[in-house]
Amino acid sequence: MLGSAARRERATRRRSLTLVAAAALVLPMLAGPASPAHAADRPTVQPLPTNLEAIRAAEATALYGAPGIRPLEQRRTALITMGDSEISGEGVGNYVPGTHQPGNWCDRSYDQAVFRTGIAADEKYNIACSGATPWNLVAGGPTQHNELNQGDHLAIKARNTHVKLIWVVVGANGDGTIQFGPVATDCAISRVFFTGPCYPRYTDQWTIRTDGSRRAVEEALTSIRQTMTNAGYLRTDYELVLMSYPSPGSPDVEDNPNFPGWYAGGCLLYLADAAFARNKAVPLFESALRAAARNTGTRYLDASRLFHGHEVCTDSTAVRGLYIEVGIWDENAARQSFHPNARGHGMFAQCITQFHASGQEQATCVDPASTGSGVLYPGLFEFKQLRNAATGTCVDGKGYDSRNSTAQQSYGCHGGRNQGFWYDPTRQSLHSELSHDRCLDVSGGSLSAGTAVNVYDCHGGANQKFVLTGNQIRAAGNTNLCLAFDSPWFGTPRLRLATCSTSTRQQWSFESRNFPTPVGYGHDDFIGSRVY
Repeated sequence: MLGSAARRERATRRRSLTLVAAAALVLPMLAGPASPAHAADRPTVQPLPTNLEAIRAAEATALYGAPGIRPLEQRRTALITMGDSEISGEGVGNYVPGTHQPGNWCDRSYDQAVFRTGIAADEKYNIACSGATPWNLVAGGPTQHNELNQGDHLAIKARNTHVKLIWVVVGANGDGTIQFGPVATDCAISRVFFTGPCYPRYTDQWTIRTDGSRRAVEEALTSIRQTMTNAGYLRTDYELVLMSYPSPGSPDVEDNPNFPGWYAGGCLLYLADAAFARNKAVPLFESALRAAARNTGTRYLDASRLFHGHEVCTDSTAVRGLYIEVGIWDENAARQSFHPNARGHGMFAQCITQFHASGQEQATCVDPASTGSGVLYPGLFEFKQLRNAATGTCVDGKGYDSRNSTAQQSYGCHGGRNQGFWYDPTRQSLHSELSHDRCLDVSGGSLSAGTAVNVYDCHGGANQKFVLTGNQIRAAGNTNLCLAFDSPWFGTPRLRLATCSTSTRQQWSFESRNFPTPVGYGHDDFIGSRVY
């Protein structure tokens, strides 16, 4: 056993080593990120397997006229997309020859988002493939069709070009994940044959499925990092971005004044299933992808709300509806259904262009006023509740609905998405968490005391602009008017405009929600009362 003097000496040495280790971690952060000035600062390029090296050499010869690996600074620059059908271009049409046929159903489109960005690059590659699992992005992992594994594709491109951006959309396919394809097929078949909504078969297991997606995506992102290291890159040499999936369906389709019809528009889903997708399935999936990015140090772009107002059968849809391709007589006939169309990929391109230029680690892309364009906002949105000082209750979308003109009423605060709002300080609009295409709206545009305030399509008009002043919320077009709960003789108080005063019914706390299981996640309240 050690004597007391020896123990003190060992403890002193341990403290000294701890301080040295801490300094080694902190000093680089104080100095900022490293910017290698010499090739010697980078990892050594690892040799590829013989079959991949032959492909790489042939590609290098096509690019430069010689098969050798050039120094990074002397290569052509490149952008690259990896993942599944959400980013491959499936649903867009105009497919690359050989990728939409028996033997290869990657469905890569020439109109896919990476070819439409405003990011400067010499080369733009889309190696995503419909049906890909996260493991298809792991170098040396499973392949699809007659293709190289996507991780192996990346290893080759990374040695022949200077890959500046790797844009990943993955996690919807594979055992143990959410398995979007089978779920969407089941739900569409249920509607076509009128066998009842499909969501009861999935709602209770959705958290388990999304966590499986998280773990698989983390594995893919970690492998991509290693693939780039093996290709001689430092993290400062390229950007890795994970983007979430936008919601393809909405229970509000009948608000479309030009509603094409259930069959003509291809929106053959029960409204209850569309509500499940938008209000529970996609948000929980987004949370899982957000965690995967955070756990792997990956830049993250939340696009989960980007298509709100542009879902199947809504105005200016960004998604292809149920579509059966004539001439295909197998399970691939309907594979293009419920995927982003050309407009959707255009919005993707707008989002990634802005995100790349921003340099932000996390950002959100939405269409804030039904313009059909993606607009980037820094950080990730926190939707808050509006609690009234007089009643202690919250502003609540009646019936968990977001249809146009849905009343906003007084109800006990429960953390549900029909009580969540996000304030856009630039446009002065208050967006519902149920749909970013629904804003608090002074009914009929009448900025006068007593007018009801409901939700309606976001359009940026004066009757949707509000100013947060202290504990009051004033109409931007008439700051003498404030949001307030009325005081009816009978029934539930509703949100209205009132002449500003010191009344506590006009005083609000715009506050974070701290509910372990918000309504709509652990229960079936997410459906809404008007979706059947």
